[in-house]
Amino acid sequence: MKLSFSDRKKCILFALKKHVGLFGIWLVFVLFGSAFAYLGSHVEENKFGFMLFGFAFIILSTAFMLYVLPSSILYYYEQALTKKHGSYTTAKVTNKRVDDYSHTTSAFHGGKSKKVAEFLYVIAFEFTYNHKTYASECFLEHQTTFDAIPLGTELPIQFLKTNPNKITLRRRKLANQLGIKANLCD
Repeated sequence: MKLSFSDRKKCILFALKKHVGLFGIWLVFVLFGSAFAYLGSHVEENKFGFMLFGFAFIILSTAFMLYVLPSSILYYYEQALTKKHGSYTTAKVTNKRVDDYSHTTSAFHGGKSKKVAEFLYVIAFEFTYNHKTYASECFLEHQTTFDAIPLGTELPIQFLKTNPNKITLRRRKLANQLGIKANLCD
């Protein structure tokens, strides 16, 4: 399936709209840095310091944007593609595991260190498309949802036909299927 230019444009615009606030904040940093650089070019005392501070503001904020934006825009672009051109199916649960991220805080509370229990519930699943099997995993935050999904359960998913490795768990449909609140499927 080949995507038309208008479809790609709509998906790119969707992804960029999600980042309007970030672009605005970046613009404020660039304007602030430009103001300091301009101020540095017009004062006699500490000229180099003002200019260095201004250019550092511009360079660091731009470097942050260049580091963060590509992956985030790609994520929202693929999300828009999956929403428009995705196909619905079910996937079979093949494995379940609990990843333990518990840790002890380094700050002492009342003379004792505090243990923080954090778990991530992982469900592995697979589905078949065009006589080929694709496997993926989804992550759940709530143990009640994890416990409600036994091995062999059919999970509702949406995948991109042009790249079946791009899979999204249909969490609201899963919540309805399990008879639980939608916020427990996060």
